[in-house]
Amino acid sequence: KLVFIIFIFKYIVNPGKKTEVIIKGGIDMAKSTKTQILQSFSELLKNNDLDKITVTMLVNECNISRQTFYYHFTDIQALINWGIQQNTAGCLESVKNATDINEATVIYLSSIKNNCFFLTKCLESSLSGRTTIRLRDSIAEYISYFGNEILKISNLPSEDAKFVCEFLSNAITGLILSS
Repeated sequence: KLVFIIFIFKYIVNPGKKTEVIIKGGIDMAKSTKTQILQSFSELLKNNDLDKITVTMLVNECNISRQTFYYHFTDIQALINWGIQQNTAGCLESVKNATDINEATVIYLSSIKNNCFFLTKCLESSLSGRTTIRLRDSIAEYISYFGNEILKISNLPSEDAKFVCEFLSNAITGLILSS
């Protein structure tokens, strides 16, 4: 739907630069609303089990309509998936300006620690499997981001390098989950 709306605005209704500002504003507003919904969900997590939170509870906490919620998310599961993605992707984004791998690792792990409440609640729920996979994928992306340079220096064959990245991703995930 959004692509069709963008097409209409960009090429039919208002061709030109003003349309891009409208589109960017719309996307920013949508992300802002999604972030507000996620923040309200996190507030509800403070006093409720994740599996017990309903859309009704969420829309009341967030002061939005059900229609607004369903415009952004198909269900609570989609919200949680987006929240996990936002929490783990934010960890990776935070390391991109690091000066070296040591600083990057400290920043990355600190970011995970800062998002610990949400991730822990997800791990304590019926979503623990999905949360573990998302966390592992984020760690794998982090290792790939920095690890490729290190592995090039070590002259490992690509198959061995891939194995090392997968091994480290699983090992670090296990360490985080056990602490």
